[in-house]
Amino acid sequence: MKKLIQIFSALVLFCCLFAGTFTIPNWVINSVVFIMVDNKPIGSGFVLGIEQSGKQFIYLVSAKHVLEPILSDTTKPLNVRFNKKDGSGTVTVTFPTQYFNGKRWIEHKNPAVDIAAVPLAIWDKINELDVGLFLVADTTKDYFCDTSFVNKYKVTAGDQVFTVGLVPYLFNKDEKNMVLSRFGTISALPQYDLRLPGGLQKAYFLDCPAFGGNSGGPAYVLLERTETGALIAGWRIALLGVVSEFVPSPLRMQQIKTDDALANAVQLIENTGISKVVPIDYLKEILYSQQQIDFRDFIIKQNSK
Repeated sequence: MKKLIQIFSALVLFCCLFAGTFTIPNWVINSVVFIMVDNKPIGSGFVLGIEQSGKQFIYLVSAKHVLEPILSDTTKPLNVRFNKKDGSGTVTVTFPTQYFNGKRWIEHKNPAVDIAAVPLAIWDKINELDVGLFLVADTTKDYFCDTSFVNKYKVTAGDQVFTVGLVPYLFNKDEKNMVLSRFGTISALPQYDLRLPGGLQKAYFLDCPAFGGNSGGPAYVLLERTETGALIAGWRIALLGVVSEFVPSPLRMQQIKTDDALANAVQLIENTGISKVVPIDYLKEILYSQQQIDFRDFIIKQNSK
């Protein structure tokens, strides 16, 4: 099974490059999962594979504001809901968690960065789950839309993007997870730190509205040109980052017919249609930190005994 995933991952970008009319690959849709609390969905996440020394490791990736409230409570388990491979519905899997720097999740050294990851012990269950898994190996090229990818392919405002995520409003305990996609364009791709709520950080902004529940889902850039700018027949997709939130704006009202005390207590905001995305460089810095390299080496040594 692991070997098939490795071969599959090697072919994915090739297929996207030489496809015709673009449709979102099934593995992208099936990589998205519901993160659950007390049998209720609270946000999206997605799974990603990392290869090290010929061994495969799977991480759950999401927004930190989705995972932290759950995992900071040591009494709460990590519950993730997957679709079943046989099409019969869903299954919620409870995963054990480990501590990294005193926390049950891995976060970036910059606390303002809204991204988190958790290693998943999933291999014994993966044959039962309809899960899309891209395996990133040392030889994988151009899967992450990191700073080098942005420069290489001249990614800029106006380029196409899409996001995928789950909506709690459409949640049904007896039905499959329904993954929704949205298409749009890059609104701004600043390559410098911004003073945003939460602190100094890099962030991308998409003209692709976020909706309640897709925080923690993946955002992909969608290119139909080569690095020289010529149009080609196919498409190239790359993981741009993790959806964090919509950019709010105060809702302007001519009159609010209520008493002054209530008016002062209520803050009205509107969704500008612009979404904030955490750049994928931050996730790479987490997954390829020395801490995680050492952690994966430790697991490899333990399993070889």
